[in-house]
Parts: sequence; structure tokens; C-alpha cells
Amino acid sequence: MSSNQGLPSKVATTSSQTVPDSRREQRLHIAVPVKVYADLKTTDSQTCCTYEISLVGVRLVAPQGITQVGQVVSLQRHGRRARYKVIWIGNPGTPHEGQEGVETLEPNNVIWDNEIKNRLMNGD
Repeated sequence: MSSNQGLPSKVATTSSQTVPDSRREQRLHIAVPVKVYADLKTTDSQTCCTYEISLVGVRLVAPQGITQVGQVVSLQRHGRRARYKVIWIGNPGTPHEGQEGVETLEPNNVIWDNEIKNRLMNGD
């Protein structure tokens, strides 16, 4: 089976356009809690869960406060924090409703535990 099991070949965005699925990196389908800072000007955060993780991006359960594609947010895991950009928001009535995709703005600042990083790098 493909590593895109259960995912469409195109990703929904907030507009009527679709973006081709050009994922090349290994993904882990794993649910781990992360803190999301939707407004970088405050210290307010909320905990949400991941659907899948790669070294460069994350698919999240949609946290409150993320309202638009292009928005910059911070994710934190075990005290490690990095900035991410929202690249898609699942449209209502689609299989991706209630989900959001974010991509790292700091590729050298990996927030994942060593176990998760090793699994991603080894293709587990």
C-alpha cells in the first residue's frame, strides 16, 4: 500500500483550488500531543494531537485560533518549540474537516523526540 493511504492525491485548501500532493518525505501516522501557539504575540497555548508527522510538516487536529493558510504558529513538544506555517485547512464536509497541515519554517529545529526522529529517518 502507498504511504498516502487514506489521503487524497490533492490536498484541500481554504479556497476552491487544490494543491497537488508532492510529499516526498517519510511520514509517521502517530498521535502525539503538542502545544500550539496560534498567536505568536501571546503566551496562550492549547494542546492538540497530531495525525501524522514528517521531519518538515505535521497534520494536526485543528486547534482553535488557526484561521487562515499562511498563518505562522508555534508547536511545542517536550520543551522544544519551532515555528510552522499553515499550508492547508480542511474544508467542512470533506474527509479533512477538522484537520490542518503545517510546514516547518525552521527545518534545523526538530521538536520531535529522538525515537520519533529515528523512525522518520529510518523509514519505520
